Amino acid sequence: MARPSTPAPSHLIPLALLLLAFHGVLAADYVVQRFALGAEATPALMRFVPLDALWLKVVWAMAVWLGLVAAVFLMLRDNASVLLFFAAGVCALAAAVGLFAASAPGLMVPLPALLAAMVVIPLFGWLYARGLNRADVLH
Repeated sequence: MARPSTPAPSHLIPLALLLLAFHGVLAADYVVQRFALGAEATPALMRFVPLDALWLKVVWAMAVWLGLVAAVFLMLRDNASVLLFFAAGVCALAAAVGLFAASAPGLMVPLPALLAAMVVIPLFGWLYARGLNRADVLH
């Protein structure tokens, strides 16, 4: 395995931890809601998202899990995080567009902001990882 020639910048680990925390919370919410592991009183995002169509469920799951794997790979300084963050952002964008098109007046007030965060954060991770990859920090 080739090692990068450039040392890691000091901001890599804090930003990777923030990305990991964000995607980890989404993944935990997904597991709790998908497999009905939590009580009804637990705060959850997926419970309030109208995922009626199968393709919405698929792109939602892909956005959650690809983002989590991308954040882990960024922590490991692996250049696969570039492609994974991009794929997570595209899946989140597809889910957001589908949710707005399917039930625009029915979406709760904080949900559009959260959907925007689900699109913007992986795309920020993609730009960040791409910049690190171009600087030969990732391997």
